[in-house]
Amino acid sequence: MKISIDVDLSPQEARELMGWPDMSKIHEATISQLTEQIKSGNQELMLSMLKPYLDGSQQAFTYYQKMLESMATAGTSKK
Repeated sequence: MKISIDVDLSPQEARELMGWPDMSKIHEATISQLTEQIKSGNQELMLSMLKPYLDGSQQAFTYYQKMLESMATAGTSKK
């Protein structure tokens, strides 16, 4: 026997069901402050926000590059 249940919930209803807090007001305030900072030309804020992502991307690329180099040299090395 197979039983299937479909639940149609909005994001707000899902948060209430799971007991999660409503963070929409905080999200709106954060986005509006960020938008104001960007419009005012505060490039330092944008860079400070993007830095962790850029650093992680660079580390992943470096790891991928080393992996490809080791694969390429593995076939040519003589033991």
